[in-house]
Amino acid sequence: MFDISFSELVLITIVFILFVSPKKIPPLAKSAGQFSQKIKQFIFDVKEEIGRDEKFKELKKIQRELKKSSTKNK
Repeated sequence: MFDISFSELVLITIVFILFVSPKKIPPLAKSAGQFSQKIKQFIFDVKEEIGRDEKFKELKKIQRELKKSSTKNK
């Protein structure tokens, strides 16, 4: 997804450990995990809303077609 090689990942980890004390890493990792979960949930909700909107538009189209066909039959 991000196209990061293993050596780049190791370098990022080393730099992270140098700038953040080891005592602060677990709370930061927990916060990062919670943030990641919130982002995933947000993306899921947006996709679900888009799907509902598409279904609603399709139902409206069918409703219009039915109204047109019922007025033609009269």
